[in-house]
Amino acid sequence: MVKKAKTYRPEEFDEIDDRPSRSQLKRDMIELQQLGADMAALGDKVVKEAGLPPEVEKALLLIKSMTKHEARRRHMQYVGKLMRTFDTTHVRELVETAKLGHQVKTAEFQRVEDLRDRLLDGDDDLLSKLYEVYPDEAQRLRQLALGARREAAGGKPPKESRALFRLLRSLPPFEE
Repeated sequence: MVKKAKTYRPEEFDEIDDRPSRSQLKRDMIELQQLGADMAALGDKVVKEAGLPPEVEKALLLIKSMTKHEARRRHMQYVGKLMRTFDTTHVRELVETAKLGHQVKTAEFQRVEDLRDRLLDGDDDLLSKLYEVYPDEAQRLRQLALGARREAAGGKPPKESRALFRLLRSLPPFEE
């Protein structure tokens, strides 16, 4: 006699398990480990002033001294476990603020580089705009721009170009 396979009725599947999947738990764990690593990368002073639980602070400060790969990996798992014990919104805010600050500095650096490159390429309209905005520094800007152009044409080291960059960086930003 052949046994029939048991068939299930749809109402037997109505009990939905509300727990997150194992994959989701692993993604969350990895995210907390990365958050801990990012927080530790901000520096000891920031970690100490963050108001974290003492054992989390101690674990984050210890990360930099770990040199062996496997020891560091296990320690990061421990940091992830500790990070699950408290609300991490404050830590996330600190890390995001630091990332935004870095992006702002990078954007400002690139803006100044662009101004310098345009001056080196012979953008005299930009030079006259800078004259109007910064009359006290106009003569120095002109000297450095012309000197940097001569250096670039002659294949000399970029001494004047660096000085022009430093001067542009020291000036308050202007809108074209």
